Amino acid sequence: MSSPTAQAIRADDPVELLGHDRILSQALPLFAHQGYGGVSMREIARAAGLTIGTLYHYFESKHALYLAMLERVYRQAAAHWGQLLLDAPSAPRERLALYVHEYCAFVAANPDFVRLMKREQLNGEPQQMRLQATALLAEQYQATVRLFEQLAPDRNATLLAHSLIGLVVHHYETRELRKQFADYCPQHDDPAFVAGHITSLLLASIDGHGGRPPEETTP
Repeated sequence: MSSPTAQAIRADDPVELLGHDRILSQALPLFAHQGYGGVSMREIARAAGLTIGTLYHYFESKHALYLAMLERVYRQAAAHWGQLLLDAPSAPRERLALYVHEYCAFVAANPDFVRLMKREQLNGEPQQMRLQATALLAEQYQATVRLFEQLAPDRNATLLAHSLIGLVVHHYETRELRKQFADYCPQHDDPAFVAGHITSLLLASIDGHGGRPPEETTP
């Protein structure tokens, strides 16, 4: 057989492409909530409104479908974030504020994507980790590091980039937990509000409010 998707998809056939995209769109929430082992090809076919035979026309195996879905969602996210960092206003502080705002908005609006990423990272399967690193995180991560190098040349840009990602992703990962606390405020899930808070934290750290951690050194 040829590659997992080439056997079924013709790039010049809009019907084929539409069916392919529908399958991957329906597969995302299933894999995100149930994990790879918890989802069957029959269940994916049913969600996509297809027969099992038609599904195998597009993908020769569940593993091939899963990898295609990962690549699709990762590349969509990479294109979104890469454009923000590369084509945004040239002033570094403006670029940081815009990026954090759009990053918060994306994570808040795409819980299945975030859940899937977390599953993959906890699972730690090397092939999936390489896919995340090369298809999703490479351009975003390197552009984020370069941005912090411009903003804070005397600080560790790698740690600042990790801090930004962690602040955004963890905040929305814990959304349901935070709702159980007595002081929960719905505004704390508003991407604009959260982005302003995170941007202020990062800039305060960069500007030296509270002092520089003594153990931190530039690469």
